Amino acid sequence: MKKWFYLFLLLPCFAYADWHSGKVEMIAIGYDGKTISIGMEGSTKTECTCYPTWPNRFCLNRNRVSFNEEFSLLLSAKAQGRSVSLQIDETTCMVNAMYEN
Repeated sequence: MKKWFYLFLLLPCFAYADWHSGKVEMIAIGYDGKTISIGMEGSTKTECTCYPTWPNRFCLNRNRVSFNEEFSLLLSAKAQGRSVSLQIDETTCMVNAMYEN
């Protein structure tokens, strides 16, 4: 019974996040001068709220401790034409985690 209880406690943490993989098509800085927006090959998201001007793009969170490393990883992957996998919050499209494939 305890196992089920802990499973139900963890479930909400993953319910609104999913992995998206592909090549980075575009890295852009928003009109606000703060938002880093990511366009990904094959992405079908159209209702992202992290930067409403571009509702089909994912965003990096500047408040994350690993922001500089994440931005560097994306720039490197884009320059080399390599794929990345991004875990995003499905409601806002803010990036939670990433790795290079």
